[in-house]
Amino acid sequence: MNGIILDKMQENGGTCYLTKITLSDFVTSLPLGYQDYEVQREIVTNTYLDNLIDTVLQQKHIPPIVLVIDAGKFTIQNEKITITEFKILDGLQRTYRLKLIWDSIQFFNAQVLLSDEILGLKRIQLSRRYSEALEKINSNSKLLEAIIKFYNEKSKPEQNAVVENCFNNYQWFEIWSGLTPQQEVNKMLVLNAGHKPVKTQHQLELLFLNLIPIIKKSGLDSFVLIREKDSNSTVFSKNREKGQFHFSHLITSILSLNEGKPITANVNLVHKTQSSDFDIEQFDNYFNYDFLHKFIDTLLKLDTAIKNQFGELGTKWMGREVSLVGMFAALGKFGSQESQSALTMLEKLNDTIVKNPASLNLTEYEVVRNSLDLSKINIGTVNKNAIYNGIYALLQNTEQIIIWSNHFKGQTV
Repeated sequence: MNGIILDKMQENGGTCYLTKITLSDFVTSLPLGYQDYEVQREIVTNTYLDNLIDTVLQQKHIPPIVLVIDAGKFTIQNEKITITEFKILDGLQRTYRLKLIWDSIQFFNAQVLLSDEILGLKRIQLSRRYSEALEKINSNSKLLEAIIKFYNEKSKPEQNAVVENCFNNYQWFEIWSGLTPQQEVNKMLVLNAGHKPVKTQHQLELLFLNLIPIIKKSGLDSFVLIREKDSNSTVFSKNREKGQFHFSHLITSILSLNEGKPITANVNLVHKTQSSDFDIEQFDNYFNYDFLHKFIDTLLKLDTAIKNQFGELGTKWMGREVSLVGMFAALGKFGSQESQSALTMLEKLNDTIVKNPASLNLTEYEVVRNSLDLSKINIGTVNKNAIYNGIYALLQNTEQIIIWSNHFKGQTV
């Protein structure tokens, strides 16, 4: 992909190049997994963006798209920049639709070469005849109709190349190099501040994005990491399979382990982790390969043991944030009182629950939980506190088996 640098600026060790690149060069240079960059969220519905076809065809202005490039993936000669690899920091929604429009134009051109019959078809006819082919490129008859209408409005000499020529228009890009992973995340959050709010769980994931490469290198093949943009935590908990863990649940579990009390993934937590007072170094014992490998290994062992003991009930229990947060908060409280290391605490959890999953007594847990008067309590808070207290009692060996009625008793908050 080639561009012309219009201006540049320095910021905190990074460099931003204001660059113009043709739309055609941009969309044809997109990597296959361009929409899978972890910093970005899922494709969302947006009426304005769905009508981007009109902006493209009329060659109107599209707001700048922000890219990030790594060292060795670009060269600069005078005012020209050549980029071999890039990631989209802001503008994924526009890019997705630009690629869709480009593919639709290529489809249209191919059909016109076969027969000009397509030029006289209405949307319903286009849908009936081409719906299956359009679905393969994520397109639809509305887009195809707009392209045909634009084509038919042009005079004969202009028609042959007029549609594709729309992508010869220049698009402005802010292209950043030299950013740290944390700087990339912070910029993404700022850039999205004026758009549809990024879900709290996804923001939390972004703040700990450096965990993903470590987790993926864990070598534990049965472990499946689910991101918020793949499946929100509510849907995930209902449809979870053994070995699957929601990333936001793992983060709040580690935070709860550190604090020794249940932590909730909410706006206040995100603000706290973004504040200048937030000390990331307090998590040095947790955000490293040795701990995370052991942490995931323990989760998988817990998952297997609890499913073997309680079946689907156990699988669902392990998929709830309240379960993991309550359990690891209790482990953190026990470990701090006993001055145990993080790795030693995980061994304690293994010895207490993995070797004796029946001690969880989940059958009674469900009976007691379902007997609560939901009109008088915050069920999430009550569940979390009950699990916190129950697991803590189990770790102290004050109970051989958790008596859940004791830990739900009197909870009305």
